[in-house]
Amino acid sequence: MSILTVLGGGAAVVATLLVAGLVYRDAARVGVDLGSPALWAGFVVITAGAALTTSLLVPDAPLPGVLVLAALGPLLYLLERDDSMHGDDPADPTRLPSEASAADGPDDPAERDATDRNEPLDRDG
Repeated sequence: MSILTVLGGGAAVVATLLVAGLVYRDAARVGVDLGSPALWAGFVVITAGAALTTSLLVPDAPLPGVLVLAALGPLLYLLERDDSMHGDDPADPTRLPSEASAADGPDDPAERDATDRNEPLDRDG
């Protein structure tokens, strides 16, 4: 085992602990529905540890597979975080999720009446 492998493995361990700490902090702040913050941080450590172990023990392991395994924990956490923040409300195909008034409907009463009757909106005048 070369010194470069040891340094790379050490950097991966430090990065894993940093990401797991950030996931724990964010999960505690957001209040993720599924699992606890410690569970999500542990999942990040396990997936990154599996990727590191695979890359060290199987030198011919394909790099894309190792990277997918390393990214699996944080990506699944982000999906669950998004689901926890937006809830189980049905999707509205006419609005973007980032719009503040998505649940309120149009602010202008004329627009609200037109959309209720499925009429085209007169935006010019």
